[in-house]
Amino acid sequence: MKKVRIMILSLSCFALVSCNEEDTKGNSNRNNELKASVHTLIEAVTYNQAIKESDLIAEVRIGKKSDTISGGNNIIAKTKFESKIKKVYAGDKKNQDIIDILQDGKEGMEIENYPLFQSGETYILMLIDSGDGQTFWIKGQVNGTYFVAGNTTLKFGNNEPSLPKKKNNLDSAVIEKLENFNNKVQVLDTIDFRERLDKDLKRK
Repeated sequence: MKKVRIMILSLSCFALVSCNEEDTKGNSNRNNELKASVHTLIEAVTYNQAIKESDLIAEVRIGKKSDTISGGNNIIAKTKFESKIKKVYAGDKKNQDIIDILQDGKEGMEIENYPLFQSGETYILMLIDSGDGQTFWIKGQVNGTYFVAGNTTLKFGNNEPSLPKKKNNLDSAVIEKLENFNNKVQVLDTIDFRERLDKDLKRK
């Protein structure tokens, strides 16, 4: 009788473990299905072209996500972020102004594996006025986006060999970004890049 009870208990435990593994696999598959990367034509804008054609070039701190825009003329969904300007390099806005920035993609649907902005992050962006003086989209999408983390800046999109490279050690925030992009980003020195941007804009 004891052997029968032990056998029944063992079978019950095996069944519970098997069910739990199936549930875990199911949840994992569902999570994977929720994430998608959209392949689209990225505007091939060079650094020099972007600084000439942008309405606003600014270093901004990303705030809250305020809206997701899709449908109508928006073939690709865009996410709107409220952002505060830390420094204006070119354009009519002032430091501390609040603007809205449109980034291609939305939660669960990234453009070319390009993650959405996160609240608290700092970027130097090449921006185009959408027409209302308040909302801006990014010139060249990833090609007009520079992630700033202390003394290191990551340039997304096409490589620009003439921009100043970072020589010192990288901090954890930068390493994490590099891993997210499989190291397919350009690592710049923040101070040198800011100086270069100021200099190039004066010559524009």
